Amino acid sequence: MKNIIKLLCVLLLVSCEKETFYIPCDNPQPITQNPTQPNNEEFIDGCWLLKGGKMYMENLETLEVTELPHFIMGDTSSLRYGNPMYEFEVVIRNSTSWCFNLPQNIPGMGDFVLNGDSLTPYGLSVTGSNITVTEPLVGGYLLLGGSGRPILYEVVDFGESIIMVYVQESYENIDGYNCKYYSKLKFKKY
Repeated sequence: MKNIIKLLCVLLLVSCEKETFYIPCDNPQPITQNPTQPNNEEFIDGCWLLKGGKMYMENLETLEVTELPHFIMGDTSSLRYGNPMYEFEVVIRNSTSWCFNLPQNIPGMGDFVLNGDSLTPYGLSVTGSNITVTEPLVGGYLLLGGSGRPILYEVVDFGESIIMVYVQESYENIDGYNCKYYSKLKFKKY
Protein backbone atom coordinates (compact mmCIF):
# COMPACT_ATOMS: atom_id res chain seq x y z
CA MET A 1 0.00 0.00 0.00
CA LYS A 2 2.84 2.41 0.87
CA ASN A 3 4.47 1.70 -2.49
CA ILE A 4 1.26 2.55 -4.35
CA ILE A 5 0.95 5.87 -2.48
CA LYS A 6 4.60 6.70 -3.20
CA LEU A 7 4.09 5.83 -6.88
CA LEU A 8 1.00 8.08 -7.08
CA CYS A 9 2.91 10.97 -5.44
CA VAL A 10 5.80 10.59 -7.88
CA LEU A 11 3.41 10.46 -10.85
CA LEU A 12 1.62 13.60 -9.68
CA LEU A 13 4.88 15.52 -9.25
CA VAL A 14 6.30 14.38 -12.59
CA SER A 15 3.10 14.98 -14.54
CA CYS A 16 2.78 18.64 -13.50
CA GLU A 17 3.92 20.73 -16.42
CA LYS A 18 4.52 24.48 -16.53
CA GLU A 19 3.26 26.39 -19.55
CA THR A 20 4.55 29.66 -20.95
CA PHE A 21 1.98 32.46 -20.85
CA TYR A 22 1.60 34.20 -24.21
CA ILE A 23 -0.44 37.35 -24.60
CA PRO A 24 -2.52 37.27 -27.78
CA CYS A 25 -2.21 40.35 -29.97
CA ASP A 26 -4.99 41.42 -32.30
CA ASN A 27 -3.03 42.30 -35.47
CA PRO A 28 -0.56 44.74 -33.87
CA GLN A 29 0.98 47.32 -36.17
CA PRO A 30 4.67 46.68 -36.80
CA ILE A 31 6.99 49.07 -35.00
CA THR A 32 10.73 49.37 -35.33
CA GLN A 33 11.45 49.64 -31.60
CA ASN A 34 9.94 48.22 -28.45
CA PRO A 35 8.20 51.26 -26.89
CA THR A 36 9.28 50.26 -23.38
CA GLN A 37 12.99 50.39 -24.24
CA PRO A 38 14.95 53.29 -22.66
CA ASN A 39 15.29 55.25 -25.93
CA ASN A 40 11.51 55.36 -26.47
CA GLU A 41 9.85 55.05 -23.06
CA GLU A 42 8.84 58.71 -23.11
CA PHE A 43 5.96 57.74 -25.43
CA ILE A 44 3.90 56.51 -22.45
CA ASP A 45 4.80 59.61 -20.38
CA GLY A 46 1.67 61.72 -19.91
CA CYS A 47 -2.05 61.15 -19.48
CA TRP A 48 -4.21 58.56 -21.18
CA LEU A 49 -8.00 58.16 -21.36
CA LEU A 50 -9.57 54.69 -21.36
CA LYS A 51 -11.51 54.00 -24.57
CA GLY A 52 -12.31 50.28 -24.31
CA GLY A 53 -11.08 46.91 -23.19
CA LYS A 54 -11.49 43.17 -22.87
CA MET A 55 -10.65 40.53 -20.31
CA TYR A 56 -9.00 37.33 -21.52
CA MET A 57 -9.56 34.26 -19.38
CA GLU A 58 -7.85 30.89 -19.82
CA ASN A 59 -9.19 27.77 -18.11
CA LEU A 60 -5.95 26.03 -17.11
CA GLU A 61 -7.63 22.64 -17.03
CA THR A 62 -9.48 22.67 -20.37
CA LEU A 63 -7.15 25.25 -22.04
CA GLU A 64 -10.24 27.08 -23.29
CA VAL A 65 -9.66 30.82 -23.76
CA THR A 66 -12.60 33.18 -23.36
CA GLU A 67 -12.72 36.83 -24.41
CA LEU A 68 -15.00 38.96 -22.21
CA PRO A 69 -15.74 42.57 -23.27
CA HIS A 70 -15.39 44.89 -20.30
CA PHE A 71 -18.19 47.29 -21.14
CA ILE A 72 -20.94 45.01 -22.40
CA MET A 73 -23.19 45.89 -19.41
CA GLY A 74 -22.44 49.64 -19.33
CA ASP A 75 -19.55 52.04 -18.96
CA THR A 76 -18.18 50.66 -15.66
CA SER A 77 -16.26 47.41 -15.27
CA SER A 78 -13.64 45.71 -13.10
CA LEU A 79 -10.12 44.50 -13.86
CA ARG A 80 -10.73 41.76 -11.27
CA TYR A 81 -13.05 38.90 -12.17
CA GLY A 82 -16.20 39.63 -10.20
CA ASN A 83 -16.00 42.82 -8.17
CA PRO A 84 -13.06 45.19 -7.73
CA MET A 85 -11.23 45.31 -4.41
CA TYR A 86 -9.20 48.47 -5.08
CA GLU A 87 -9.87 51.76 -6.84
CA PHE A 88 -7.20 50.87 -9.44
CA GLU A 89 -9.36 47.91 -10.54
CA VAL A 90 -12.43 50.05 -11.35
CA VAL A 91 -12.43 51.09 -15.00
CA ILE A 92 -14.94 53.48 -16.57
CA ARG A 93 -14.98 53.93 -20.35
CA ASN A 94 -14.21 57.53 -21.45
CA SER A 95 -13.64 58.54 -17.81
CA THR A 96 -10.77 56.51 -16.30
CA SER A 97 -7.47 58.28 -16.82
CA TRP A 98 -3.98 56.97 -16.18
CA CYS A 99 -1.15 59.50 -15.99
CA PHE A 100 2.41 58.21 -16.15
CA ASN A 101 5.01 60.64 -14.80
CA LEU A 102 8.28 58.93 -15.67
CA PRO A 103 11.35 59.45 -13.47
CA GLN A 104 14.17 61.70 -14.64
CA ASN A 105 16.57 58.76 -14.61
CA ILE A 106 15.91 55.21 -15.78
CA PRO A 107 15.89 52.98 -13.77
CA GLY A 108 14.00 55.00 -11.22
CA MET A 109 10.72 55.81 -9.50
CA GLY A 110 8.12 58.15 -10.90
CA ASP A 111 4.45 58.75 -10.18
CA PHE A 112 1.25 57.18 -11.50
CA VAL A 113 -1.87 59.32 -11.09
CA LEU A 114 -5.24 57.58 -11.29
CA ASN A 115 -8.22 59.65 -12.43
CA GLY A 116 -6.50 62.98 -11.77
CA ASP A 117 -6.04 62.33 -8.02
CA SER A 118 -2.61 63.92 -7.65
CA LEU A 119 -2.97 64.07 -3.84
CA THR A 120 -2.52 60.30 -3.52
CA PRO A 121 -0.34 59.23 -6.44
CA TYR A 122 0.87 55.67 -6.78
CA GLY A 123 4.53 54.86 -7.32
CA LEU A 124 5.78 54.06 -10.82
CA SER A 125 8.82 51.81 -11.04
CA VAL A 126 10.53 52.09 -14.43
CA THR A 127 13.49 50.04 -15.62
CA GLY A 128 14.86 49.62 -19.13
CA SER A 129 12.04 47.28 -20.10
CA ASN A 130 9.54 47.15 -17.22
CA ILE A 131 6.91 49.55 -15.93
CA THR A 132 5.12 48.71 -12.67
CA VAL A 133 2.49 50.67 -10.76
CA THR A 134 3.40 50.29 -7.08
CA GLU A 135 2.19 51.38 -3.70
CA PRO A 136 2.71 55.09 -2.91
CA LEU A 137 6.21 56.05 -1.88
CA VAL A 138 4.99 58.22 0.99
CA GLY A 139 2.23 57.71 3.52
CA GLY A 140 1.13 54.68 5.45
CA TYR A 141 -1.74 53.62 3.22
CA LEU A 142 -2.05 50.76 0.76
CA LEU A 143 -3.85 51.44 -2.51
CA LEU A 144 -3.06 48.06 -4.13
CA GLY A 145 -3.23 45.72 -1.14
CA GLY A 146 0.55 45.67 -0.77
CA SER A 147 1.37 44.58 -4.31
CA GLY A 148 2.28 46.12 -7.66
CA ARG A 149 0.67 45.99 -11.09
CA PRO A 150 3.05 45.40 -14.01
CA ILE A 151 2.10 47.39 -17.09
CA LEU A 152 2.91 46.05 -20.55
CA TYR A 153 1.86 48.06 -23.56
CA GLU A 154 1.98 48.04 -27.31
CA VAL A 155 1.66 51.08 -29.51
CA VAL A 156 -1.28 50.63 -31.84
CA ASP A 157 -1.03 54.00 -33.59
CA PHE A 158 1.85 56.45 -33.06
CA GLY A 159 0.09 59.25 -34.96
CA GLU A 160 -3.17 59.00 -33.02
CA SER A 161 -1.34 58.15 -29.74
CA ILE A 162 -3.27 54.94 -29.08
CA ILE A 163 -1.88 52.11 -26.96
CA MET A 164 -3.11 48.74 -25.73
CA VAL A 165 -2.20 48.07 -22.09
CA TYR A 166 -1.94 44.57 -20.60
CA VAL A 167 -2.60 44.59 -16.86
CA GLN A 168 -3.91 42.61 -13.87
CA GLU A 169 -2.73 39.09 -14.70
CA SER A 170 -4.29 36.94 -11.99
CA TYR A 171 -4.79 33.31 -11.12
CA GLU A 172 -8.07 32.33 -9.50
CA ASN A 173 -10.46 29.44 -9.02
CA ILE A 174 -13.57 30.27 -11.04
CA ASP A 175 -16.58 27.94 -11.02
CA GLY A 176 -14.38 25.11 -9.74
CA TYR A 177 -11.69 25.53 -12.43
CA ASN A 178 -8.19 26.97 -12.10
CA CYS A 179 -8.05 30.00 -14.38
CA LYS A 180 -5.73 32.85 -15.24
CA TYR A 181 -6.94 36.13 -16.67
CA TYR A 182 -5.72 39.57 -17.62
CA SER A 183 -7.16 42.70 -19.17
CA LYS A 184 -6.21 44.39 -22.41
CA LEU A 185 -7.24 48.05 -22.33
CA LYS A 186 -7.26 50.62 -25.14
CA PHE A 187 -6.08 54.12 -24.18
CA LYS A 188 -5.76 57.38 -26.14
CA LYS A 189 -3.37 60.13 -25.07
CA TYR A 190 -4.93 63.47 -24.23
